[in-house]
Amino acid sequence: MLEDGHVYVADLEPGVIHAIYLVADARRLTTRNGKPYLALTLKDNTGSIGAKRWDVSDEEVALARAGCYVEIQGEVELFRNAPQIIIGALRTPEEEDIDRNAFEHAPSFDPAELLAEVRDMLIGMPDADLRRLAEAYLADEQFMARFEVGPAAQKMHHPYRFGLLEHVHSVMRLGERMCEHYPWIDRSMVILGLFLHDSGKVIELVGEEAPSYSLEGELLGHITIGINLLDRKLQALEDFPHRKGVLLKHIILSHHGLQEWGSPKPPMTPEALIVHTIEMLDAKMNAFLREQAEPPETTDELGGLRWSKLLKRKIITSHPDQPETTDAPDESEAP
Repeated sequence: MLEDGHVYVADLEPGVIHAIYLVADARRLTTRNGKPYLALTLKDNTGSIGAKRWDVSDEEVALARAGCYVEIQGEVELFRNAPQIIIGALRTPEEEDIDRNAFEHAPSFDPAELLAEVRDMLIGMPDADLRRLAEAYLADEQFMARFEVGPAAQKMHHPYRFGLLEHVHSVMRLGERMCEHYPWIDRSMVILGLFLHDSGKVIELVGEEAPSYSLEGELLGHITIGINLLDRKLQALEDFPHRKGVLLKHIILSHHGLQEWGSPKPPMTPEALIVHTIEMLDAKMNAFLREQAEPPETTDELGGLRWSKLLKRKIITSHPDQPETTDAPDESEAP
């Protein structure tokens, strides 16, 4: 049992630790000398931290799975200027010892307000056919229940409760401004395309605080799932114009931009290009926002730099006033 309450990730300092965290990622790996170890990403609602369990047992691997809570004892130390935990022992915590408030994502916005604005933007579309289709989604209780609370991705952007709603609301607002700048664009097609571009994620992703992929998500992906959802909605609407349905499907298919990024087709209409551009910008801006909070690898008078796995580049993460730290010895192999 934990005597001193939850130990927040943001407050961790080098030293002994006994705490409970949510497993965001878990990988069983092998050191160069052939010994198994467990590489974990542990998190609460203040951040995440890497952790290692050397000489891990099969039982420990089984209990330390993504989406599970673990109670750990060990040491917090610095590795390449960033804190990490070396776990000496781990187990499944008692249910009453888990402080759920420490893990729930506390949004900086009112989800009900964002949802109301999304509805208003859809209902306000000038195209009556697309408005009728949007209303079919809004009336789908099962779809909306997941849309309102689900994450937008497992890791890359908005990977938390209400993340999909936050992302879609943001891109729809940006889409309205883009259509004001390019008045010749089909405003309704852009707005509804932005609402639907990640619609498959209501099925692709499960869980909120540590999102993971459903079996359908692993086998089909959210683009295919989104197309299937749209197809069923179109079939249920009488006399829906075929061309508009195809254009919407193209927006979903092309919203990642390139085949190597997961899109079967590149954007071939101006509306599809706008959807791709806006959603890519919003996703990367959210990644930048979250990465800014991570500790830098190097620091000088200009600020801090670190390599971002999400963005696949070096990014500035700190203010120049942040004190410089020194590298810890390389501990890539277990003793």
